[in-house]
Amino acid sequence: MTVTSGHRIVLPAEPLVDGATMLRPWRDGDLAALAQIGRDPDVTHWMGLPRSYRDSDARAYLMSRYDGLHVGIRAPYAIAARDDGELLGSIALAHFVWLHGRSEVGYWLARAARGAGHATRAVRLICGWGFDALGLERIELHAAVDNPASQRVAERAGFSREAVLRSRWTTYAGERHDMVCFGLLAGEL
Repeated sequence: MTVTSGHRIVLPAEPLVDGATMLRPWRDGDLAALAQIGRDPDVTHWMGLPRSYRDSDARAYLMSRYDGLHVGIRAPYAIAARDDGELLGSIALAHFVWLHGRSEVGYWLARAARGAGHATRAVRLICGWGFDALGLERIELHAAVDNPASQRVAERAGFSREAVLRSRWTTYAGERHDMVCFGLLAGEL
């Protein structure tokens, strides 16, 4: 399937699953859990969210995810526990450059879900889907220099460290961060 700019992205009918990790579409019922996770200081810091994350912020997040699918600019998934569907985090392909078959993956996890391999499995799942279903040739992952856990996820998922991008990202509080750019090519997963 070839997707071009301005085309709707359709997520698969069945969740993507690897071990205890499942990627599924977002649900309206995720609102309360999303709002709770969004209040985690690590999530607010690294994702650039307001420190006083409210239910209305979570609602806006869910709405933007649906909108991004429909206009072909974002392919969002909820990261959930395979056994009970509990919301564990978020992952998306975004920043598509369709002409060059390129995208970027971003993710975050609830504190209780960290350290169990969910992020690595989720990154592998969404990248495999992006290569196979969307015809991507390259996926990038940017992790803050000061966030070694995200750098380890990139490496465990098979990405190659390529560069440090100076002053690449700004937090909600206005702090500038250097980012490590990782790349993964079709066929390397």
